Amino acid sequence: MPYYNEMTPDSSMNLTLNGSARWLIEASREIENPNNLLEKFSLNRKVDDPTQALLLTFYGILVVIGGVGNALVVISVVRKPVMRTARNMFIVNLAVSDALVCCVGTPLTLMELLTKHWPLPRWPSLCKACGAIQAISIFVSTISITAIALDRYQLIVYPTRPGLQTMGALITMFFIWATAFALASPLYIFRTIKTHTVGLIGIDSLHFCIEEWPIEKGRAIYSLFSLIFQYLLPVLVVVIAHVQIHRRLRGRRRTTRKTPAILIAIAVTYVISWLPLNVFNLVADFSTEAILDEKTLTITYAICHMFGMSSAVSNPLLYGWLNDNFRKEFEEILCCCRKKGHIKQNLRIKSRKMDTELTALAQLEHTVTANTKTSQCSQIF
Repeated sequence: MPYYNEMTPDSSMNLTLNGSARWLIEASREIENPNNLLEKFSLNRKVDDPTQALLLTFYGILVVIGGVGNALVVISVVRKPVMRTARNMFIVNLAVSDALVCCVGTPLTLMELLTKHWPLPRWPSLCKACGAIQAISIFVSTISITAIALDRYQLIVYPTRPGLQTMGALITMFFIWATAFALASPLYIFRTIKTHTVGLIGIDSLHFCIEEWPIEKGRAIYSLFSLIFQYLLPVLVVVIAHVQIHRRLRGRRRTTRKTPAILIAIAVTYVISWLPLNVFNLVADFSTEAILDEKTLTITYAICHMFGMSSAVSNPLLYGWLNDNFRKEFEEILCCCRKKGHIKQNLRIKSRKMDTELTALAQLEHTVTANTKTSQCSQIF
């Protein structure tokens, strides 16, 4: 099979996103039976059925909880004008980005995790968009958390200064999204579809959505860049801002015991959520050899990614439920849903009762009619 030997690994291919392509090239050199390769790649799966079912279950739970929680935040602000304050705009922006992480970014990441080669239509723009959307949603989420911390810092530490108005909040949100697009743009620019001709029966060619960086270790440099702007700087800002807020509130009589706990929870949750994924990306991208076998690498990355995704699930709790105004709105929305459910249930019960009564009445009418006919017949005969 001479065409396998013509496939040489590209130095720009990183281990994290291009593991399947690298594995195919290396494995195809020593393969003796083409049917083994056909069997491995025809199903387009990296892991076995139990592992795949487990990952789909855990990811599904996170997506549902995160999607519902962030939807409640957005609905709470949209349904009442009194909730549309400048500061709540940042929380809504965070909820929108987290919902994007849960409902769009996470399914795309899961798709790339579980498949050996590109399963979607072979459109370069689709490949580019998949990488960019995931990065944009994460960058918007982290920058929004930083903006919320700075806004609270300004409000509490410098209460005499004029606060941010709604228009100022909207302009800030625009710059947050513009910055996120700029930070994620390399993933759109350097991602592309690569086709490898295989020539086996049933698999003529395989397509891979990979990153082609113009410089050596380009992916590793971008991972370091992302670590700084998506993790280290936001962590530094959030921690310093919350420490200063805590010091300012410590001497106030009206400060509740819950306030320091909330501030600590926000900072600790952010640090723990995103640390595993950033460390994993850094180690994998700077390594010249595969750090783990394919299945172990996939599972390890999935666990690290789920830690990061947990931030999108916990943010509605930290920024919404622990806020008295948002909690009241959540309770109203949930109570309305329960009331509607009870009303529908009562209507169904009444409908069933009416159907039962009509059925009994019809049976009674049939019995009366039959008796009447029998009586008439007995009189005639």
